Amino acid sequence: DVTYGWWAGNAGATNKSGKFIAAHIAHTGLIAFAAGGSTLWELARYNPEIPMGHQSSIFLAHLASIGIGFDEAGAWTGAGVASIAIVHLVLSMVYGAGGLLHSVLFVGDMQDSEVPQARKFKLEWDNPDNQTFILGHHLLFFGVACIWFVEWARIHGIYDPAIGAVRQVEYNLNLTSIWNHRFDFLAIDSLEDVLGGHAFLAFLEITGGAFHIATKQVGEYTKFKGAGLLSAEAILSFSCAGLG
Repeated sequence: DVTYGWWAGNAGATNKSGKFIAAHIAHTGLIAFAAGGSTLWELARYNPEIPMGHQSSIFLAHLASIGIGFDEAGAWTGAGVASIAIVHLVLSMVYGAGGLLHSVLFVGDMQDSEVPQARKFKLEWDNPDNQTFILGHHLLFFGVACIWFVEWARIHGIYDPAIGAVRQVEYNLNLTSIWNHRFDFLAIDSLEDVLGGHAFLAFLEITGGAFHIATKQVGEYTKFKGAGLLSAEAILSFSCAGLG
């Protein structure tokens, strides 16, 4: 009953959820390899006397924003940068191996798997309970990622451009402030508010994820709703991130 054209994204994986997972794992491996390799490339050519923006530095700049590679005064040390890059390269091989296993050895359709829990993750666009189950797990991972960021900033510290140094940031969980910033998040100038928004978002996503996993589809289900459900989840997550 496939109606997707050959040009549609992931059309080749229709009714092959195992292959669909393999492609996503391999994609993650490519991203990890690019991150690790590019970080080492930038590190080998980095000159601390020249601003990062003038050296086409992308990956080092992202690490610097979360307080890696610089001391508390904002001076370059390079500590931990190479290790993080190497970890990404190792993980890229792990992801690549996982992609090969799912592509070559494991079943092409999760519905044919001998593991009952694995069969629950088969993509069925006409099954609302399947969609909400998968959606719930995605939201849980988003929530955990937000918690990691909040705790990293609180314990380790992140770079504060206002003072030009790395500092520990305690989140400001002020719901009134979060609500007032829903349309002007680009104008936020307080890291405490940024972390407060992420903490609130973590609560929303984990609560929503648990709800979607534990319950059935709510409301009327249509083909359009099913096809756009996971995409809407991503859009909602990025929109809620603006609350910070």
